[in-house]
Amino acid sequence: MESIVLRPEKEQRTLWILCWAFWFVIGLVTLIILMLAAGGEAAIVLGVILLAELIAMLLTLIWIPAFHASLEYVIEADTVKAQSGVLWKRYVTIPFTKITNLDITQGPVQRLFNIGTIHVQTAGASGQQTAKAELRMLGISNLQEVKERIMDRIKAFTLSGAVQAKVEPAGQSQLQVLQGILNELVAIHGVLQSKGA
Repeated sequence: MESIVLRPEKEQRTLWILCWAFWFVIGLVTLIILMLAAGGEAAIVLGVILLAELIAMLLTLIWIPAFHASLEYVIEADTVKAQSGVLWKRYVTIPFTKITNLDITQGPVQRLFNIGTIHVQTAGASGQQTAKAELRMLGISNLQEVKERIMDRIKAFTLSGAVQAKVEPAGQSQLQVLQGILNELVAIHGVLQSKGA
């Protein structure tokens, strides 16, 4: 089966930039109002804070496209993989045998951009009510189609594994396995009785 490689849509990058710009403008207006009201040394301190905010915003505007470009999701025959990170790279591989749930989330602004997030959960995470997904596929435009493709591959993988398990010889029958366990227990019991336990 051929691997499916996905990257987030450019609308995801635009959404991140708009969110940061919104908070930047609020912080900028607040600092300017405080500078005008404060005067004196307080205005100088607020001016330094304003300069730091401008530098942070510039770095953020450089970081967002770089982070967006680092995101890649791969759906293979037996796993889902993701990689991300600008300075620190993160690689996540989830075998189909560990996937317990696939969720789709799409907030109101994401709906405007026609993108959303697919959450891939494993047995360890899905039991908790507010659990964080093991893997999040951000900025996906055709959410339902991608989810169905993953589900189809999981089903195909599970069915092929079940068929192989039935075809392969078991080696020993259940009766032989149980007889072996019984023999071991009898031997352990004999050792314990000889030691006076």
